[in-house]
Amino acid sequence: MKIFSKVFYLLVIIAFAVSCTKSDGITIEPIRDRATQYAKDLDSLDQFLDTHSMVVDGDFNVVFSELTAGSTIQSIRQQTQYPLQFKTVKDPVDDFSYKVYYVSMREGSGRRPSEVDSVHVAYKGLLLKNTSFDSSSQPLWFQLQDVVPGWSEIIPLFKTADSYGPTEGPDPINFQNYGAGIMFLPSGLGYFANSTPNGTISAYEPLIFTFKLMELRYKDHDRDGVLSKDEGNPADPTMKLLDYDLDGDGIANFLDVDDDGDKILTRLEVTKNPDGTILFQDCDNDGIPNYLDKDPCP
Repeated sequence: MKIFSKVFYLLVIIAFAVSCTKSDGITIEPIRDRATQYAKDLDSLDQFLDTHSMVVDGDFNVVFSELTAGSTIQSIRQQTQYPLQFKTVKDPVDDFSYKVYYVSMREGSGRRPSEVDSVHVAYKGLLLKNTSFDSSSQPLWFQLQDVVPGWSEIIPLFKTADSYGPTEGPDPINFQNYGAGIMFLPSGLGYFANSTPNGTISAYEPLIFTFKLMELRYKDHDRDGVLSKDEGNPADPTMKLLDYDLDGDGIANFLDVDDDGDKILTRLEVTKNPDGTILFQDCDNDGIPNYLDKDPCP
């Protein structure tokens, strides 16, 4: 069983809290300050990047090795075949930002997911001591909202394969030109204060994931006829879909059946072209499509 479910970890935390009483004699460590922990995580991640090398084979499988004293092999940070990059990411709980390192071995040639879509991914998860805690060489489906937060930040920087086959018969599917990368996650974008019951992952552990993005399924969470990826803020494409709430009712657009709050369901205000794209209809000629316009038509 794979270990990415946030729900699973929530249940573990609840069960642990309920089972522990004062009579147990167990002292529970207070949850650490997220910004302070990030500073420690960043130091550990920087050390890993400077003291390990990476070798990538033709199928974008990655092997990390610790550098020995006096080695002339380039570190992950120094190597230039696949330059180390970073993305600035806001902490999901507190008001500070992370520098999240990642490596793009190949961007991919197909479609790009949003942070709320489902993705078909082959992956390997490692700790900074270079041991694997989970992997699947065959792609599995994940809903990006249900895995560790770092996935929804880094996976959308890549694209799917542009072709694959065969879909039937004994041979495995052969994906072509899929996206392949590595993400180095501070614990705040991983499991933070949670740990696995078997101790494979400890609380406050930074994580490394190598991954190959094969396919995706665009989602329409509120079934309003507009794909969730298209329900963001057109004035600020960098705004997260979870943060965009056009009518201010506390429900993000991609989850809101009435995006503009005009008491008419969005799906009743959307008309599509034969190819499935949305037909721009603006009955009051104010430049705002009907399904996003709070003002009723004249």
